[in-house]
Amino acid sequence: MRFEAFLQAMRSRSFPIQFPGHYIAGEWVNDPRSEALPGSFNPSRGEPIVKVLLSKKIVENSLDAAEQSQKELVARTLDQRVEYLARLRQVVTDYQTEIVDALRIEAGKPLWEAEADFHSSVGQLDDILAQRGRIKEAILGPVQLAWPKKEFNLQANGLTVAFLPFSTSLGTFIQCLSGALVAASPIVFMPSSHAVLCGVLFAHFIEKLELPRGSVNVIFGNYQAFAKMLADRRIQAVIYSGSREHCDAIRRDQVSVLGRQLLLQSGGKNGVIVHKDADIKSAVRCVLYGATKNAGQLNTSTSRVFIPVEMIEEFKREMVRLVRALMIGPTDGDQNPHLGPLYAQKAVDKFLRYQTMAKREASDTWVWGKVQSTGTAGYFVTPGVHYLEDLEATSSYQTNVLMCPDLVVHSYTNVDQAIAAANNTEAALVTSLIGPPAAVRRWLPELHAPNILVNLPTVGVDVYPPVAGRKLCGDFRVNGLGIAFLLTYPQSCLESSVEEQKLATWPTID
Repeated sequence: MRFEAFLQAMRSRSFPIQFPGHYIAGEWVNDPRSEALPGSFNPSRGEPIVKVLLSKKIVENSLDAAEQSQKELVARTLDQRVEYLARLRQVVTDYQTEIVDALRIEAGKPLWEAEADFHSSVGQLDDILAQRGRIKEAILGPVQLAWPKKEFNLQANGLTVAFLPFSTSLGTFIQCLSGALVAASPIVFMPSSHAVLCGVLFAHFIEKLELPRGSVNVIFGNYQAFAKMLADRRIQAVIYSGSREHCDAIRRDQVSVLGRQLLLQSGGKNGVIVHKDADIKSAVRCVLYGATKNAGQLNTSTSRVFIPVEMIEEFKREMVRLVRALMIGPTDGDQNPHLGPLYAQKAVDKFLRYQTMAKREASDTWVWGKVQSTGTAGYFVTPGVHYLEDLEATSSYQTNVLMCPDLVVHSYTNVDQAIAAANNTEAALVTSLIGPPAAVRRWLPELHAPNILVNLPTVGVDVYPPVAGRKLCGDFRVNGLGIAFLLTYPQSCLESSVEEQKLATWPTID
């Protein structure tokens, strides 16, 4: 199926669309022996979009193509490789309408959110291009501290594979492609089966860049297919963003871990601490935005909030009022709701199980999360908001990263209690502080989360936080173009007349 026909089918909502194939070594290919994977569904309608066909041969061919491109990619200068990113920015901008539409249809993002994701992703490219003259120096910073004023080069680690989740497909694609090109690392992308529309668009972008043949490939699959691919020992770096269960499984697999650079990112147990002098309406808006953006399915989504005990009743009234005012509905049409669907029926079932657990543990359920009827067969729920007096370290509900629009509210009498509770997690990613900036900034030295946002929701305004997660929600420290540091290895080169002179004075051996 030609790309223009694919676009037309997407624009006219002529689903299901015929699977266009995988993009390998500059060509769209299929294998007649492929098996069908669980397909992509429109979460607003519960209708199939594309049935993905994948085979072992397709995976092997993509890795072969990437491996064979290594020498040609390394032969391009860093300036030439960064210039590909300048072209990418233009191509992405040219297809803004199509990208936003794909995010609305397949990722269940309202128009306002899809447009925000687009602009923040383009912003990543702008930031990279603005500092193109100092990229190499920045990546080599740590080793130059050990051996200043000496010569270093960057060697590519080798072949990289990256999984593209539905929730941040565009941002992850740009981040990983940027890092791989700067590192001269050939890369194989595997978009999730819930991100096929975006994946086809990305493959078309790569086609238009005229990169070295096979240096960037796109094959479509799911976590199970991605995990199987990791058995190939040519892979030197693994980039995966998804559930904690999947990240843990990759960590436990000795084949996946041995000798490789792992860049694993799962959801954080993200909290908000509200200062006693904070504006209640602003605090509630900030908390609810963080809990409901992308239906709470982001790694940075808000899952709990700590409120001064004297503010609880006022906070409750405003939270209940705002939750009940949310417009919930399909994201693939003319509506622009506050809250779109969860990605699949299994996500709805999981959300409802958590509501049952919350009801059992909560001191007071402010809003009961339940299935929402919108007139379609989509996967819609209303947010759940629960007040819990006690923090239970053994509670599965309180300690798990839920990845759904569910919020737990705790009260505190002393902010040290809130800080200790926010720090008590094996999945530290983001903590937001709401209140007078000068007052809440005093808490910074005591907080463990690598990303602290002041008077902003935990999801921020960009697709990615500046720093990666700690402990169970992350296996690396840098985000954005910083991943190029992890896809390279510094190579030193020493040529010193001073050292030669020292050697010449070494005692002569008769």
